[in-house]
Amino acid sequence: MFMKHSTALELLLGEANESLSVDCHAVPTWNIPGFYWDADGHTAAKRMMESDARAAYTTALAYRLTGTAAYASKAKELIMGWAAVNQEITGPDGPLVSAYLGVGLILAAEWIKEFSDWSKEEQDQYIRWMTQVCLPEWDRIPLRNNWWNWSLYAQLALFRFMDDKARFSEEVTAFKEHLDSSLSLEGFIPEETHRGKHSLWYHYFALAPATAAAKLILDTTGEDLFHWVSPGGKSLKTALDRFFHYTDGRLKEWPYDDDPIFPAPLSADTWPLDLFEAMSKVYKSPDYERFVSPYRPITGNTNKNSGYYQSYTWIYPELQLGI
Repeated sequence: MFMKHSTALELLLGEANESLSVDCHAVPTWNIPGFYWDADGHTAAKRMMESDARAAYTTALAYRLTGTAAYASKAKELIMGWAAVNQEITGPDGPLVSAYLGVGLILAAEWIKEFSDWSKEEQDQYIRWMTQVCLPEWDRIPLRNNWWNWSLYAQLALFRFMDDKARFSEEVTAFKEHLDSSLSLEGFIPEETHRGKHSLWYHYFALAPATAAAKLILDTTGEDLFHWVSPGGKSLKTALDRFFHYTDGRLKEWPYDDDPIFPAPLSADTWPLDLFEAMSKVYKSPDYERFVSPYRPITGNTNKNSGYYQSYTWIYPELQLGI
């Protein structure tokens, strides 16, 4: 997708510059049909925020790294566009999609929080949209598979932005309970093992927000859940190592399908390279480092149906982890 010799910062700034021409696609009622029932409708609805989240995320990160006001202005425009227009999120996949795309807007908001041209009144309007429209959707998710990982990650990101220490602490507790209940001692995710050919993908799609949530917690409170072992003996590291075992050339050994879906060939914009690029920094793992190093700089997992980022955990992980 990108020239091999470019640096991550060069790639980001190229995307950010392209994003300066993106207009907001917010709608009053954002309805996201279930993907497995209406794939075309789901994809079309999702694309509205996919483009805006990518533009807001890349411009906000570029602002954080360069201080260029034009980037912050664009990120603010897109964030406030959704806050001013969107009043309702509906559809079977509304709670999930609004979490894994909406968290891109929350990260962007965090990076431009101190921007002088983003007033307190505007930030309050943004918080009202997040807490009155988005948060109820995330909170009502009944599933405890990858959907709940995304809900917890989005809520942690939002409460960090709001500097709501009490609610952040509540979600940390919920996240630790979820790790203990959702992982097996061997590192599998039982709720995702029945997905057949998609079971490996869904392990990634649960571990990505789980690790991003752990990083938010580490940065906010100093509590290290990357090396934490739950009361039931579960750990993120065991789950990551188990997942890595199969993605590192052993797909045929995956016990839940003999031909699981996996990117071929791997590239800078495919999963699970984004995840293991970030984890190579966190754990200083030689194996993770070996796995990702040929593909650097890593950008992020791209949705092949739309050309935008699939979700917002580890997009430009090298740059994320450096700020």
